[in-house]
Amino acid sequence: MVQVAQKVVGQVLALRPGETVCILRDGEDSGPFAATISQVALMAGAEPVSLIIVAQTVGGQELPDPVAGAFIRSSAIINLARWPIVHSRAVSAALGAGARSCNLRGFQDGVLESPGVTTDYEVVRRNALAMDVLLEQAREVRFTTAEGSDVTMQLGGRKGKAQTGFADEPGRFSGLPDGESTVAPLEGTTQGCIVNPYIIDKIGQVDEPFRMEIKDGWIVNVDGGKQAQQLLDLFEKSDSNARRFASQFALGMNPDCRVIPNAREVSKKLGTLHVAMGDNISLGGTIQCGLHIDIVILNPTVWLDGKIVLENGNLSI
Repeated sequence: MVQVAQKVVGQVLALRPGETVCILRDGEDSGPFAATISQVALMAGAEPVSLIIVAQTVGGQELPDPVAGAFIRSSAIINLARWPIVHSRAVSAALGAGARSCNLRGFQDGVLESPGVTTDYEVVRRNALAMDVLLEQAREVRFTTAEGSDVTMQLGGRKGKAQTGFADEPGRFSGLPDGESTVAPLEGTTQGCIVNPYIIDKIGQVDEPFRMEIKDGWIVNVDGGKQAQQLLDLFEKSDSNARRFASQFALGMNPDCRVIPNAREVSKKLGTLHVAMGDNISLGGTIQCGLHIDIVILNPTVWLDGKIVLENGNLSI
């Protein structure tokens, strides 16, 4: 905990004397880690503020107004809750006001032990930013898998939002372990199908047949076993924009993250990609929704404007 706290304070957020950092958590199990981060932040001359909320049920849900008020008045935000908060209005507003955000959600599941935390983040940042440039320059992205996935989406010059392990400038967000090149595709342009992905955030590892069909940026059909039914049930409980797809396209850039049934970590693994449904405001898109769900795919082949940049999980740029 001490080593990771020092990396968060010194590398990810680069906290400076006089800055205020909000540490958000949602349970007693995160208390010791929050206390460790607070102590390291104090040693750096920053002022830590700890906030505790009732645990949410899915990523992208809105945060209580007092939390939003604290965020927008803070220099930095650290998330220790179980679900991502970067796609909430509260964090989007804070980032727009110049805050930086560090995502450490899922640390309770052994993420702090990942070699992806101690990887060479200068290399991760260099590769992620280089891929971001290619995504920004591309008009169309297509990916396929041996299982039968085949999806195309239009990018239209959208700006990349690489997560590099560094959030040391105003408006940046990152975390540990991290490393991805990501972009918000143009809404309404995604076509194709996803077959048997590795894991769906919130739902879990896919261990039964699964097929999702997408037309004009909307999920029009989901077939399969229990994971398919769980996703359909989640749609029923959410607003209609939950079926908007793809709100995000991202390529993992961290060579040391593990392929384990933890969406938080495997989505950062070099050679994987993840796409998302739901909210993408924080990524520069236009979809507002009460959830953001990642779908992680292993060993894809990816084309940008017809040129292969990832083949069966192997990077070729």
